[in-house]
Order: sequence, then structure tokens, then C-alpha cells
Amino acid sequence: MKKCLFILSLLLVMTGCGRNGMKFSLKSVEQSLIVKSVEAGVNLDSINSVNRKGHNKRYCLAIGWYELGKTYSQMNRDPEAINALLKARELFTDTLSVEYVSALDLLGRHYNNRGLYDDALNTFSASRRLYEKKGDGYMVAFTDYNIGVAYFGKKEYEKSRNIFEKLQGDRRLDAESRNMCNLHLAYIENDLNHMEAADRVLELSNKYLAGCTDESAKAPGYAIKGIALYYLHENDSAFVYLEKAHRLSDDLNTKILAMTGLEWVATQMRHYQAAWNAEITNKEYREQLNRMSNQSEITQIQLQHNDEMQNLKFRTRVTRVIWISISLIIILIAAVIIYIIQRDRRREAYYLKKYDDLIQKQIEEKSNSEGNRLMEACEAFRTGIAFNLVNDVALQKRSFRQEERDVLVHDINLYFANPIAVLRAEAGKLGQQDINLIFCTLLGFDQELVADIMCTSRSNMRSIKSRLKSKISAESFALYFKE
Repeated sequence: MKKCLFILSLLLVMTGCGRNGMKFSLKSVEQSLIVKSVEAGVNLDSINSVNRKGHNKRYCLAIGWYELGKTYSQMNRDPEAINALLKARELFTDTLSVEYVSALDLLGRHYNNRGLYDDALNTFSASRRLYEKKGDGYMVAFTDYNIGVAYFGKKEYEKSRNIFEKLQGDRRLDAESRNMCNLHLAYIENDLNHMEAADRVLELSNKYLAGCTDESAKAPGYAIKGIALYYLHENDSAFVYLEKAHRLSDDLNTKILAMTGLEWVATQMRHYQAAWNAEITNKEYREQLNRMSNQSEITQIQLQHNDEMQNLKFRTRVTRVIWISISLIIILIAAVIIYIIQRDRRREAYYLKKYDDLIQKQIEEKSNSEGNRLMEACEAFRTGIAFNLVNDVALQKRSFRQEERDVLVHDINLYFANPIAVLRAEAGKLGQQDINLIFCTLLGFDQELVADIMCTSRSNMRSIKSRLKSKISAESFALYFKE
């Protein structure tokens, strides 16, 4: 049941994205992420493969991985957080969005946690440029602080010292981070100059401790202060601070520093059993730190991520080529079909014209004189398709369809072309209805058929015939209408 609720909540977040960048939160599923964090990544991967289309869906998916990375970060699970944030970084298309820059910033901090300082520096440099472009001075200062931490981890102390000294008085940075600059500077002075800088280390550690409000946060300050007091030969005070640092801290590096100092103090005070115990404990802490800082898992994640990106780019290129090929094939097929249709239409028009010309030629050859031309045309018409069509309609006792009328009118104009030309020369205002009436009557069709062919009533046909009588000569009228 919990799994179903988790997947449903996650899908609602994926599908609830607005075009203009609505605020997203996976707070409602964070409890499910804590319990089923592995399943969360699997489900996001399955959504990833389905919803690659569309910028909006891609943005929603990026937000999902970013929120998952934040949840892993809160759980202090660096490898999973790095994996999720790498996926989010690749999916974001708007590189100026708040979420994208925040993902970079969080990714850099996890690189710092795992000692991947070069990766951290590259990531922080990218996020710093974006914060500068957005004009966010606070985050520029905070990113500079993280860059200083990365240089400190690489033991490039001069670069980190320059950054921390500038940030000590930078009011864009919050008070806690400015105070952390004192602690880092104390560490740097101790590592570079040891005994010669003991007073300076003590001063910086005291400033750091004075700025701390949380007792557990004072542990690294107590450790570095105890080391400074050891160099100043104040062994009793050094022992107190070092022991307190070891007791309060959960950080292995701080515990190692405290136990190292306790070993030195115990040796100097000739408490050899205590020194031996401190050395054994310190060795155990170092072994734990080595196991935790093993980078093989992170390296594997990065290599897997790079492989996924290369495979994705390859699949995208292949898909694009396939779609382009399919589109070209469809266009080619459409062009061939259009060409064939046009060719057939041209052929049909050509053969119809040839057929009409042949019929007309035959009619003209049979018509030796003006007197028998009309009868020859009637005989020729009665051998054609249109005459059979009229007979079929009459036998079936039905009305003409429009396409049948078109065929009949076409053949009348074809077979009686010469008489029509003579009539038009005699009376230029003859219309097609006049011609239909003349030649349908001449062919012997009854009045009901003629009216149907002309698509009119019998009374209107009489009006057309009456008007026709005034248009042509009496001889011509008597030739066509036997009254």
C-alpha cells in the first residue's frame, strides 16, 4: 500500500508541472523516500524512459531527481545524492532556474564531503558564474566559501587562506559561515607553521568558539585550541579541551585530531598507557575514515552516469535519423502517388479528346451534304452510350441522376456539334436548355423524359419552347419540331 501511495504521489508531482514554472515540492513523499529510497530512483528511471518528449515533462523529471537528491542529502547518503543530482543536472534545460543552480551547489558540497575536490571546484565554478549572472551576491559569497573549503581539502592553503580572509568581513555571508572562516584559518595556520603560529591559532580558535551558539559545533574549535595549547606547553588545559572535543564530536576528522593531540599530551606528560590507548583509538578512527572516503563507489556512479549520457545521446541521434528517414520515405511515396494520379488524369483527358475528335471526324465523313447531316448525327447518337442510358432510365421508370444528365448533355453537344454551330450562328443567344430541348425532341424522347433531362417541369418546358420560337427562324423551328 505504501509503495502504491509513493508512486501515485510521485506521478502527481511529475504531471502537475505548469508551463511557467510552478513551485514544486516532494515533501508529501519524503517519508516514502526515506523508507523506499532505492525504489524512488527506479521509479524515476522508469518515468525517465517514458517521458523524454517535451520540455515540460523533462523539467518535471529534473525537479523529481533534484528533490530526491535533496532527500538523500538530508539523510547524509553522499553516493545516492550525487547520482540523483547528476541526473537532475543533465535534465534541466533552463540553466538559469533556481533549481538548476541549487542542484549544482548541492552537488559540489557532496563532492567536498567525499574528497572529490577537483569535481567540487568545477561544479562550484559553474554555479558561481550563474549566481553572478543572476546578481545573487549572497550565494556568490557562499559559493566562494565552498570553493575555499575545496582548496583547503586539496591542501592548497594559500588559495584557501586568501578566500577565507576576504570572507571574514563579508556581510553577504551569514554569521555562521563567517565564523567557520576563523576555524579554517586556524587549521591552516596550524598545518603550515605549527609551533610558530600557536598564538595565532589560539586567537582564531577562541574567536570561532565565541561565535558558536551550538555546543556540538564547538568540538572542532576545542580540538584546534587544544593543539595550540599543547604547542604552548599548557598540557593540563590542552588535555581538557582535547578530551571535550573528542566527547562532543561526531565527525571522524575532528575525533582523529583530538586523539592525536591527546596522544601528544599524554606522551609529554609521560602517561604512556594513555598515549598507547589514544594511538590505538586513533588508528581505528583512521581505518573508519579510509573506508568512508573510499571513492570507488562515487567513481562508479560517475562512470555509469557518463555511459548513460553517451547512450542517451546515441539513442537520440539514431531516433532523429530514423524519423528523418521515415519522413523522407513518406514524402517520396506521396510524390510518386501524386505523379501517378496526375499522369492518369492527363492520359484520360488526352484519350477522351482523341475519342471525341474521332467521333466528330466520323460524323463529318458521313455527312456529305447539309440536308442529311442532321439525320446522320441522330443515327450516330443512337449507337452511343447516352442513347442506351436513356432507354435504361425509361425502362426502369425512374428519374435521371446528375451524372447521367452530364453524360447525355456531353454526347448531344458532341454528336450535334455542327447543327449546334449553325443554330448559334443563326441565334447567338441559345442556351444549353434550348439545345437540350431541340435535340432531345429531335431524337424522339417523350416529353416526360425531356423534362427530366432538362431538370424542369413540363409547363416550364413549354415556356422554353415558346421563347425558342422567337429566337430561330421558322424554317429551323419546323425542321426540329414537327407540329
